Amino acid sequence: MSVPSLANVSELPPLREDVLYDAEQAGLYVGRTEIWMKRAARADKIPARQVGRFWKWSAANIRSIVAGEPHVPQRRKRARRTA
Repeated sequence: MSVPSLANVSELPPLREDVLYDAEQAGLYVGRTEIWMKRAARADKIPARQVGRFWKWSAANIRSIVAGEPHVPQRRKRARRTA
């Protein structure tokens, strides 16, 4: 199984504000792999949002990652315990 090469960012279409990108798509803009994007999001090292079991990135999220802006980790909600 071959590893796909990362596309040149200048060849990608411009980011759209009305789209949430998956890990593979966002990774192309950031210059990272899909796995790296998911691991960094899970570790709360980069801005992302979880939609169900999937990680998604907005255009603003992608721009802040590319710009190297510091990410302030979000507090995670605690799971409710049922008695």
